[in-house]
Amino acid sequence: MTTAIDDVFVEDKDIVVGTDSRGHSMTVFILSERLTQLDVHDILEDAQHGDYEYVAELLTTGFRGYGVMSPGELWSEWKESEEKFYRLFDEDAFPFGFDGDPAHG
Repeated sequence: MTTAIDDVFVEDKDIVVGTDSRGHSMTVFILSERLTQLDVHDILEDAQHGDYEYVAELLTTGFRGYGVMSPGELWSEWKESEEKFYRLFDEDAFPFGFDGDPAHG
């Protein structure tokens, strides 16, 4: 899907939502990928301790998905998670990364 911004069409995933605490421009795509990394980390960590409550909740009540959230919703989720993200990032604790994250550059 595309959105018109200042008479230019921009793919929704490329909309810059804000700047993180380390000065990186945060697009819709980057926010959704980082939040997904956090969720996967938490799910795997919980599973190591036999805790499946979060996964069960997701499967029972459903999850809309970061890819369909508005930029404002993503930004709110990010601001609640940024400190944890960078702590885990600095510890190299994520089970996977993605090439488009400016934090890797």
